[in-house]
Amino acid sequence: RLYLRAAQVAELPRRLAHPVLAPAAARLEKLAARSPQFRVEWQALHYLVRPDAAQGRATITEALGLLQRCELPDRQDACRVTGRMMVTGAIVYDWLYPLLTDAQRRGFIREFVRLARTHECGYPPVRQGSVTGHSSEAMIMRDMLSAGLAIHDEDPEMYRLAAGRFFREHLPARNWFYPGHAYHQGDSYGLHRYSWDLFPLFIFDRLGAGNVYHPAQRFVPYSWVYTTRPDGQRLRAGDTFATSAPRGRPWGEFGATLLAASYYGDGVLLSQALQQGGFSDNEAIFEFLWRDPDLALQPIAALPLARYFGPPFGWMVARTGWGEDAVIAEMKVNEYNFVNHQHLDAGAFQLYFRGALAIDSGLYQGGSSGAYGSPHGKNYYWRTIAHNSLLIHDPAEKFSPKGDYGNDGGQRLPNNRSEPRTLADLLAPEKGYRTGRVLAHGFGPDAHTPDFTLLQGDLTAAYSRKVREVTRAFVFLNLRHPRVPAALVVFDRVHSADPAFRKSWLLHTLEEPQLAAAAATVDRTEHGARGRLLLDVLLPAADNARLEKIGGPGREYWVLGENFANDVEPARRARTSLETGDWRLEL
Repeated sequence: RLYLRAAQVAELPRRLAHPVLAPAAARLEKLAARSPQFRVEWQALHYLVRPDAAQGRATITEALGLLQRCELPDRQDACRVTGRMMVTGAIVYDWLYPLLTDAQRRGFIREFVRLARTHECGYPPVRQGSVTGHSSEAMIMRDMLSAGLAIHDEDPEMYRLAAGRFFREHLPARNWFYPGHAYHQGDSYGLHRYSWDLFPLFIFDRLGAGNVYHPAQRFVPYSWVYTTRPDGQRLRAGDTFATSAPRGRPWGEFGATLLAASYYGDGVLLSQALQQGGFSDNEAIFEFLWRDPDLALQPIAALPLARYFGPPFGWMVARTGWGEDAVIAEMKVNEYNFVNHQHLDAGAFQLYFRGALAIDSGLYQGGSSGAYGSPHGKNYYWRTIAHNSLLIHDPAEKFSPKGDYGNDGGQRLPNNRSEPRTLADLLAPEKGYRTGRVLAHGFGPDAHTPDFTLLQGDLTAAYSRKVREVTRAFVFLNLRHPRVPAALVVFDRVHSADPAFRKSWLLHTLEEPQLAAAAATVDRTEHGARGRLLLDVLLPAADNARLEKIGGPGREYWVLGENFANDVEPARRARTSLETGDWRLEL
């Protein structure tokens, strides 16, 4: 019953022989040759195909020994190791169940509980949140749920605890935001977290429950389809770790898109998954178990060129095409901010054309300042100042009670950046996660190849009481001209509580922009790129505006007189796809 029903067990010989699944099977065989953990899973799979009692008993003995020897390692995110071992034990327990002795059953149960207690969510799993954070990853939705299901007949406690919290907390939150067809945790963690959401999808389906999620789950990966660049990278969003991939290699998708494509029969998502790649060694077995090998590809290039991602997001992506010369524009309102790996970027935009031109700047990991929660993160990378948005600077504004967040002039910290534990927390007005409201959106006149794409939003709630009203409107124009293929018009209205508060309009770049009065040119020339962006300031009037550039060595992450550096070794920068951004334009 774990991961497979009787009908799927009967199909295993066909899957082992299927040419589409042959690479996955070969990978599992190679993993089995070098890892005892993967070996017992591979042996358990073969037991289902061709039962061999003697080999099965040996597999059980080896698997129980692995569980007993598994300890929490001294490393970051250590319980991902103990949790994955619970999955191995659950596979062997469930698939070889008839061969288990009573003593072995008790031994497995004892080890499952011991390993569950190493998890950050605790056992019983009552710690952390179910909307964001590590407890919204594998610990509950895969590891405990899998082990609990395997041992349910002998000891139902773990299943009841894991499934109970999932149905009580995780599921309502996801069914609330899935209709927006996006994920709130960015270009890296969004995919990562979505991949864990898919485990309950398959687990409960294989139990006969069908799809427990809102059917809009299917469309969440389209946010990554639309923000995938011609070079295989994605437009930056939130805390980015996908940049560890070398330049020229597509950014993987953790198997998430492939599993969604298989479950929902979506050939476009299959094309995206095969284009990008994704399964790690730890999850390779699930490609073999759950991929639909008979699903036909559908072309990404047949999709409409604009897509709106509705509440609670309020995002729009417009493109001029899907080829090497495509212009991509991303526009954001952010009706809610989920914090954790989401940034304070309401109203931000990005532009890509033959290279990244208007970018999200900063660095998540691998720099001198550290990663999550570093001074660089708290004072620059997470903040509005690192994004193509608006600053309204009140010199007296305090952003956090502890003073650990400086004054960048940007958006407030929802609930002091404390993560929402449940959907009820997220929706509680007093906690301040509501940050905006879409006023208008649309594209046309042709819905497939629009000439214009529009997004307008009220961003007032994203800021503190230093503002009375902030609105931003975007209009993207597909000009279909070989030299100037597109234009993005950005129009803001800002009414501050004190007219003296300085207002700044931001545009971040990778290379130094060139200024000419109320205009600027941004070129992208590195690594074979050949893109250009022309900025023309239409408003405010010249006598009420100053356009300047900030950046260069020692000023890359400049915040009101201080550079929050996060330096990267040149060798690491050369072997990765980092785009940290050294410059910005301020109007």
